[in-house]
Amino acid sequence: MLKISSFLILLFFVTTVTFSQGIDFKHIPFEEALELAKAQDKLIFIDFHTEWCGPCKKLASGPFKEQQNGEFYNNNFISLKLDAEKEGKDAAMRYNVTAFPTLVFVNGDGTLVHQAVGIGPGKNMIGFGKDALNSATTKYSLEKLQDMFPEKQNDEAFLKLYYNKMEEFGADVSKGMDAWLKVQTEITEASPEMMQFLLKKQSDIELGSEAEAIFNNNYDYYISIAEGRDKMALQRFRNGVFLKSLKKTRRTEDADLMNIIIDRFQKFDDIKGKSSDNLYTYKLDYYRFSNKPNAFKSLAEKYVDSLINAKTIKNIHKQDEEHYAFYSKDKEFGKDATTDYLLSLYKEGQKANNLVEAITSVGNDYLGFIKTKKEIKTLNKWIKYCYKLIPGKYWAENLQADLLYKEGNIKKAIVLKTSAVNKMPFTVKKKVNYQHELNLMKEANKE
Repeated sequence: MLKISSFLILLFFVTTVTFSQGIDFKHIPFEEALELAKAQDKLIFIDFHTEWCGPCKKLASGPFKEQQNGEFYNNNFISLKLDAEKEGKDAAMRYNVTAFPTLVFVNGDGTLVHQAVGIGPGKNMIGFGKDALNSATTKYSLEKLQDMFPEKQNDEAFLKLYYNKMEEFGADVSKGMDAWLKVQTEITEASPEMMQFLLKKQSDIELGSEAEAIFNNNYDYYISIAEGRDKMALQRFRNGVFLKSLKKTRRTEDADLMNIIIDRFQKFDDIKGKSSDNLYTYKLDYYRFSNKPNAFKSLAEKYVDSLINAKTIKNIHKQDEEHYAFYSKDKEFGKDATTDYLLSLYKEGQKANNLVEAITSVGNDYLGFIKTKKEIKTLNKWIKYCYKLIPGKYWAENLQADLLYKEGNIKKAIVLKTSAVNKMPFTVKKKVNYQHELNLMKEANKE
């Protein structure tokens, strides 16, 4: 590692002034920040972000701009913003950053001290920073505990310390808690104490875990002793764990966890999942995550055909007209954005919209696997059907744009993608992702 020059230290002090607003993010390489951290005995605060990440932009335009946060962070840390897909790619890999925003604190040796994923820390940036300072001086650093964990799988006392410390550090506690549950002798599984423990830790429990097994094995007992809110929480428990695990597996594309999701969906009546999902969509995800293109395409074609053949377009439009007439009674445009959006949605057709979204969602994944002219023809058939349901619908335009781009027709793809992005309402949470895709298309067209 290069020695830091006295000129660099002087330059840093000269350029570090009292900012009236916001966190002062340094535009220096990560390795250089490590040297500064050593020289000043400070932690480095890193905001790992990407260009297309909407929540990242919320942090940047909100909490990061606040004066009190700026004063605290500028006095206590060296702050960096690293694009995890560009200049910060190596650092992101070093700290296993896979979701954005990820906020981490490291010391001058590069040791991970504290971390969090998402925009939660933005609610109390100063408290988040103080937790990092406390973590840096504790006997057990996050990295040291993680290094010890594999060799301590039968050490009940260590495992309890481990998952409690992971919680303090803002790290994932599920593995540590599960390891502790397998060996713990502190709480009887069929007891009110264990029921309360599981209810309290529900947000850290995943399908296929020891905690889930304990819950399933003792569910009847827990229900028999529970009252009021506890009973309601127990009845919603499985579905909550299911939805959390579903969100994780779709983020990580974990085929093994997706297989467990399919098993639980078929096994338990109290698991409802998301209204837009069914056994078909879960199996499609499993084939996709398992990289089984032929199985995926075969099932996708069967599923979309079942959607197309379920009802005639005329019948769908008739039902949607009746629904709109019922919903729009005593409502009018111009009162507020939400009412306007819902009126527009129901006027287009709720069932038609749901169908278009379901077909194009499968179509987007199908596009990643197609190789033959027959498959391209199949995808075009799905797109044309969506246009018949709702002419010019942005989901269909977006899919057609991606297909045209794959075929090399970049100019037409840009026109359609632009139209789709412009039509997307405020309710499309990942609109920024589609804008990013459009920007990439435009860059490719310049080459």
